[in-house]
Amino acid sequence: MRARIGKIVLIFSILLVSFYTTMLAMLYEWGLADATHGIVWQEAHLFQQAYAKDPNAPLPHTRSIRGFIGEENLPEEVTRWFPPSKWKNWSPKEEGLLYRFQKNEGAESHYHLLISPLPNTDKRFFVYYNITVADEIAAKVWHKFKILAFVGGILVVAMLVVFRATIARSLRPISSLSRWIENLDQKNPPHDLPRDIQADEIGQMAGSLYSALQRIHQYNERERKFLRNASHELRTPIAIIRNAMDVLEHKRKLGNDNIDCLLQRIRRAGDTMKSVTEAILWLAVEDYAPPTSENTNLRRLVEEIVAANENLNAGKQVTVSTELNQLEPRHIQSSLAHIVLDNLIRNAFQHCTDGEIQIRALNASTLEVINPHHAYSATDKNQDIAEAIATGSFGLGLALVKTITERQGWLFEFHLGQEEAVARVSL
Repeated sequence: MRARIGKIVLIFSILLVSFYTTMLAMLYEWGLADATHGIVWQEAHLFQQAYAKDPNAPLPHTRSIRGFIGEENLPEEVTRWFPPSKWKNWSPKEEGLLYRFQKNEGAESHYHLLISPLPNTDKRFFVYYNITVADEIAAKVWHKFKILAFVGGILVVAMLVVFRATIARSLRPISSLSRWIENLDQKNPPHDLPRDIQADEIGQMAGSLYSALQRIHQYNERERKFLRNASHELRTPIAIIRNAMDVLEHKRKLGNDNIDCLLQRIRRAGDTMKSVTEAILWLAVEDYAPPTSENTNLRRLVEEIVAANENLNAGKQVTVSTELNQLEPRHIQSSLAHIVLDNLIRNAFQHCTDGEIQIRALNASTLEVINPHHAYSATDKNQDIAEAIATGSFGLGLALVKTITERQGWLFEFHLGQEEAVARVSL
């Protein structure tokens, strides 16, 4: 674009200089012609006025100007330059001016012949004007003309330089914007716009682009969170269904038809998958309908979650103690409560290698989960808790829990002590 504009400016400047130079030459010729023609017309006018008063008025006669009445009185010098054939077709009342030029050695001659009718007669009046200009005088005139042309050329070049500098300055924000676009990273939100972007048309376009990129990044981020949360949350119900299917197949081979309990587990896992999917969609999609509220037995919900995640403690010296008597039924979004409680309990099970995990109710709607944290205390005990939750270093579930509780207005706290991690939530 810069090269294209530069070519346009160069062509425009060449045309402008050419036009300026040509106009100077034409103005010089026009000015000289008007000056000399004016002298001839003035002499003719003055004589016509004098002749109207006195037919015997003397004809103009100077070194350069001579007057004649009638074609028969024209000298051979005049007819040689202006033959009668030049005006023989003119009407008797018509007047006009003829001009001839001749370049001589060391000088240039200009010849003018004005033909005008005399008042109250059928004769014509001729004014012959001859001026010879020496080359020295003409050179002085052309020297002034060259100076004028040179100054004009300098002004045009200066205008070209200023024009190019203005264009370069105008295009600089576009170059900065182009580099800014090249440095964009689809994994991170767009950086601030370059500082040389002003509040003009380019700035408005850059601002619109920045806003659009922010919206695109937010959309992509929601999509990534949805996929991450979905894969994280659906692992448990999928594992339950697979385990139940394995047990069903084993019982079928043994001829055992007592499968009602397994079918109930599969049905609960399917319902959990459905509710979890709807809840995650609600978190990821702005206009998605929120999960419906229903009467939820928190104690039974916690017990089911503990039972579903017991396999995470297999092979570890971990005991689980529960104190859930204070929990009471609540009219809340059951699917969201399931995700929150499931993530807190599963997170404790996954990050505990030995010791006792305590799950206890503090009141009718508050649950506290405490677990030893030897698995990560050596490296992460100095890490900021808010950063740990946001980055998922203590489990992706905690980041999901934080998002849900903020959207629902529930209380969520996570503390990391020297020997234990404490998660507390009020629904």
